[in-house]
Amino acid sequence: MKIQGAAISAPLALALLATGCVESPAEGTTEKRIESSNVTARQRVKVHTVRRAPLDSENRVTGIVRAFYKASVTAEAPGRVIARRVERGAQVAAGEALVQLDESRLALELRRAEATLLARIHDLEHAEREHDRGERMEARSAISEQNRDDLRHALDSARDQRALALVARDTAKRSLEDATVTAPFSGTVDDLYVDVGDYVAPGTPVATVVEQSRARVFAGVTAQQAVQLDLARGARVRFTDLGGHEVVAELKSVSSVANERDGTYTIELWIDQPPLGLRDGMVATVNLPTADRDAQLLAPRAALMRRGGQSEVFVVVREDGVFFARIRSLRTGRSAGDWIEVADGLRDGDEVIVDGQFALRDGVAVTVDSSHTRSD
Repeated sequence: MKIQGAAISAPLALALLATGCVESPAEGTTEKRIESSNVTARQRVKVHTVRRAPLDSENRVTGIVRAFYKASVTAEAPGRVIARRVERGAQVAAGEALVQLDESRLALELRRAEATLLARIHDLEHAEREHDRGERMEARSAISEQNRDDLRHALDSARDQRALALVARDTAKRSLEDATVTAPFSGTVDDLYVDVGDYVAPGTPVATVVEQSRARVFAGVTAQQAVQLDLARGARVRFTDLGGHEVVAELKSVSSVANERDGTYTIELWIDQPPLGLRDGMVATVNLPTADRDAQLLAPRAALMRRGGQSEVFVVVREDGVFFARIRSLRTGRSAGDWIEVADGLRDGDEVIVDGQFALRDGVAVTVDSSHTRSD
């Protein structure tokens, strides 16, 4: 009876299932799985609105800082160093003494030159008197033509000798003055190369003086950059060694002859108020301004992708209240910093995806990050 009852219950169970009177646990699980498959997580993206604006180009090059003036001061007269009037790091004015040389020998040379000049002056006075006497005798025809010519030659020679003596006297005076080595301009004594007791000859380096109230920056630019430079605008100069301190420098000149070593053109910038701690030889990053005054359709460089050699972006479009990512092929132009000129493929006001685009496919639904600015 038990076996027979079991045989009867199985067909009954099948019938009940067929009429829908009994719910299958497996069926409920399937319905939940189907429902969840219809809900796809949308990727969150950030967008930026394409706008028309002037393309401000800032090409970045590396430059070297140079002191506005840097002079290697040398001795112009011979002598032994008897005093150092300043030390390294001293602030000096133009004409201030740096090193004092022994001037005793130079003073003797000046006395000798002055004595020689006095003798030449007396010789000239004598020659002038003789010449005047000869002129009076010639009026009476009491002197030969040869004697008259000799007197004129003696006068000219005396004048020349006096002129030479004057030059020798002035040279000796200048040498005596040069026994005091002075600063050529106001600045800072960067180094001293002589000590008391050293003997120096003309041309011997004595000190280095630099002007630090201003600075120059030299850099090399390409031919294209040189053509685009706007001399009327300032260039931003950044110093990594000074914690990223940035100043605006005046773009002073652009060379017209390329450097033979690397083919670049040298530019010179002036900094009127250098930051504290700036030193000769520091490296600077120069942002060169080139301006295009006409408004161009600009897209952020962060939105661009390269696929098969083609520039593409994802544009967010809204359809029935849902945002979709649509891919667009672009024809681009010039670039400047974070921006690139769009010649074809976008319109003013399009919203391009700048974050999250590399994981997208054309036509997928997305969620736009509302915290990100969507305007220029």
